[in-house]
Amino acid sequence: MTELTKGILGGLGSAVSWACISVLTRSLSDTLGPAVINAMRSLIGGLLVLVVAVASGYGGEIIRMPLWAVVTLWVSITIGLAVGDTVFFHGMKYLGVTRAHTLSMTHPLLTTMVGIGLLGEPVTLMRGTGILLVLGGLSLIVAGKGEGSEVAGARRRGVRLVLLAAATWSVSAILLKGPLQIVSAVAAAAVRSPVGGLVLWLTPWTRGAIRTIATSRPGELARLAAICLLSAASALLFTAGVKHGGVAVGTVLANTSPLFTIPLEILALGRRLSPRTLLGAVVTVAGIGLMNL
Repeated sequence: MTELTKGILGGLGSAVSWACISVLTRSLSDTLGPAVINAMRSLIGGLLVLVVAVASGYGGEIIRMPLWAVVTLWVSITIGLAVGDTVFFHGMKYLGVTRAHTLSMTHPLLTTMVGIGLLGEPVTLMRGTGILLVLGGLSLIVAGKGEGSEVAGARRRGVRLVLLAAATWSVSAILLKGPLQIVSAVAAAAVRSPVGGLVLWLTPWTRGAIRTIATSRPGELARLAAICLLSAASALLFTAGVKHGGVAVGTVLANTSPLFTIPLEILALGRRLSPRTLLGAVVTVAGIGLMNL
């Protein structure tokens, strides 16, 4: 198996994992709540990432990591996961999985625009075309009337929440750039991943979480366990995609998750998607691909 093939499989695996996490979270969010699910998946999944990293020989690098890098990684995960992911899962309740995932693609768009405006990154023809496609695809999603019984007020609330989540993810990604200049992606993931869960457990959002989990049905607990395992797998697969395929390949393929949520949302949740939503998802993902060429 070539390095590129490993990178492609890692990037696609990360996208599929994130799509499955979102669908499973949506199926549980009415009973356990997004904050409780996010706290469990980030803490347990993060600890699994830490164990794998240490077992793979990254323990020494983690111990020698500069304090400023550790603090920056912790701030990044607190903003991006503890706040961003929780807000995103709340928005997903109003918009559905695919529409929320597609709107969250404003995250790489915002990061790219910051890179162009503040960091002086070049604007190529491909990148410019990709930006226009992303804007067009997002416009299709925002302007659509939605699916099923969704009302205008719920749609607007969902859009605001998902866009807020995307903004926090962009800030989180920008904060990551400094530490990743001096540490490996695996060591960074191991240091930052469990912290988001720890922070969430200290907030009022998870009050009564232990009692809620303890009284959950076996099927709900099984889905929660799957979310935790998939969270660890997603982080490790994304790292593998970037390591073996390069930043462009790994990032582009990891951002194809809206394409995988389409069949999952239809089959697992029985939600009907409008042609406008389907087209918006495809156009947005294509634009993200061009932006990273």
